[in-house]
Amino acid sequence: MKLNHNTERLHAIKGFDLNLLTMFESVYIHGSITKAAGILGLTPSAVSQAIGRLRDHFSDPLFVRQGKNLTPTKTATGIHEKLFESYDNLLSSFQEIDHPLAISNIVINCPPYFSLTILGPLIRAVEKIAPGCKVVHTAIGNSPQAIDDLLTFRKADIIFDINPHKNLSRNTFLLYEEPLMVIRAKNHPRIKGKTSPEDVMREEFTFINNDSLLRINYAQKLEKKVNIKRRIRYYVGYIGAAMPVVETTDTLAFVPVKAYEEYKNQYDICSVDVDMDLPRMPVYMVYNKTSLNNKLFSEVIKSLESMFPTLHS
Repeated sequence: MKLNHNTERLHAIKGFDLNLLTMFESVYIHGSITKAAGILGLTPSAVSQAIGRLRDHFSDPLFVRQGKNLTPTKTATGIHEKLFESYDNLLSSFQEIDHPLAISNIVINCPPYFSLTILGPLIRAVEKIAPGCKVVHTAIGNSPQAIDDLLTFRKADIIFDINPHKNLSRNTFLLYEEPLMVIRAKNHPRIKGKTSPEDVMREEFTFINNDSLLRINYAQKLEKKVNIKRRIRYYVGYIGAAMPVVETTDTLAFVPVKAYEEYKNQYDICSVDVDMDLPRMPVYMVYNKTSLNNKLFSEVIKSLESMFPTLHS
């Protein structure tokens, strides 16, 4: 019998458990056997044994412990880079086999503040294109690692984040941008009327804490510009939580203009009149390229891409 190309490859991997690659990818992404086991619904012992088998197969330690995390070796990074796109396509194809035509639900992940702007247009698009499809909103962090995990293991269909995500398997679309501003309590003891950038940066701040590299880089640019290091007094988890903290303290905060307009009548806060060249906060839509194989999902994406420039021009 003449062997075709696929049959030859099946013979080449005879005896190799492809499930080991799923465990490898999970450990690579999370840098932890325990976290990988939790994601896959397995015991840490089972994942550890799987990595042990892969170490024997590739004759390489694959992961080296550094503190609490596992750092991949050069060999492990090479395996991931060669495997990742094909593995991503395999997961997508499997989903297409299970649900070739319909979308039963669309899971989006974004911070609560973004959902105020995004959910309305998204639901209108879904109702028009795929009536009956459920929209599920989650807010599971926005670190690059967390987002990579959500998209790789199909725990979210679309991510909305202020960082672009450069990956051969992802599409990143700039959905809209929001201008930023500085806010203070109305009875702030020092900041009154027109204020210089230097005086602003000498104050203490309430910081909206997340893993965004964009925010970190932006803060560093401000500090370098006025040669004053910003002092953080309070940390909050999302934009809305900054408002009551600013109201009751003498701290300042950088927030989107739209967020200020949304909350200014609920709290005794006001804008700071300062001549600072503040950048606009971008909001990106990120999703797996292979998800576009689903015609309905593709139409939802196109609808969002066309709606937001109109809404935020």
